[in-house]
Amino acid sequence: MAILKAVNVKVGRNASLKGIINYVLQPKKTEEQLTTGFCCDVPKALEYFKETKENFGKTKGRQYYHFVQSFPPNENISAKQAHDAAVKFAEKCKKFWGFEMIIVTHKDRDHLHTHFVMNSVSFVDGHKFHITRKELTNMKELQNQVCIELGYSAAPKKGFDMFGKKRTEVTANNAKTFRTLKKAEAKQKDSYLQDCKEVFLKSLKMAKTKDQFIQLMHAQGFATEWKDNKKHIIFTDVKRKEAGESKYKVRLNKLAQYFPELKDFKTKEDLENGIQRTSISESLKPNNSRFGITGDNKNKSISGRSSKTIDFNTRFEQFSANVDRERAIRAAKEDARRDAEMARKWQLPADQSTRENQSTIKNKPGQPSYDIGRS
Repeated sequence: MAILKAVNVKVGRNASLKGIINYVLQPKKTEEQLTTGFCCDVPKALEYFKETKENFGKTKGRQYYHFVQSFPPNENISAKQAHDAAVKFAEKCKKFWGFEMIIVTHKDRDHLHTHFVMNSVSFVDGHKFHITRKELTNMKELQNQVCIELGYSAAPKKGFDMFGKKRTEVTANNAKTFRTLKKAEAKQKDSYLQDCKEVFLKSLKMAKTKDQFIQLMHAQGFATEWKDNKKHIIFTDVKRKEAGESKYKVRLNKLAQYFPELKDFKTKEDLENGIQRTSISESLKPNNSRFGITGDNKNKSISGRSSKTIDFNTRFEQFSANVDRERAIRAAKEDARRDAEMARKWQLPADQSTRENQSTIKNKPGQPSYDIGRS
């Protein structure tokens, strides 16, 4: 089976047209018999691409498109056969017609994979390449048909990996983002995306209404932009934003793409329905499943045990109180750490470094003073 993916590279060392061509043509990854020029010579691909852009006055904007066809390690196929399958697919795909492309198969990994690097401007009429989701889906189906005709196994269904197992791991088209998410999942690195996912799931489990969901997200450090006149729900990591970090926002649909647990929550309607389902399921739960208390007896005591019902407001207040308490503890520890650090720096007794009793530390003659009081 083979999987076809569209790669969207915006930044990095291989983001330029020259960079991506040099990358796929590395001798340690491929060889001459595994390279094919589609309407261009492979060694002169960069020149061909640039010439076409200049001829039609379209040198700005997106420079190329990048697709990858991958076979699993257990597929009974040689590097040359994988390359021939990729070439046959390119010849049959009408979406590629009229665009220069180099097709390069890499054999340096456990799985054979082929790179398609295509000019963004047509050498026939100068129109720029554009592809919709439906067209990409049709391309994947065509690629699958080609592989089946050649005697290879069919591509896995959506949501399953190359080995037929259901996907449960994080996914991302960008390699850097994928590595970051994997490390965050293993608790080896911080990620606002991983944090947002965990906060989202907690909030979804407890909320009964849209407003309660937004309040729960905010209580855990994430602002929620959920407006009727806007298509997407946007989550903002408030702490990271205030710290001046460059990445602190994520759309709900992107979050759902990264984490399989959220695959059912890509739109506002999905989330509203999810909150409603959670609310209904909570209301249908018996108040005391062990003793089967229902109806008018739900607040009565059986066998000396209390079965008092706890409503959402009480749970939310307890949750918020716990969050505030944890924040206060962290803030106190941070203040104590800074005070101790300042005391060590200026060789002061610990009791002189407290913020309540010492607002300014005087330095040695000729040095400025440092205000350590609360702002």
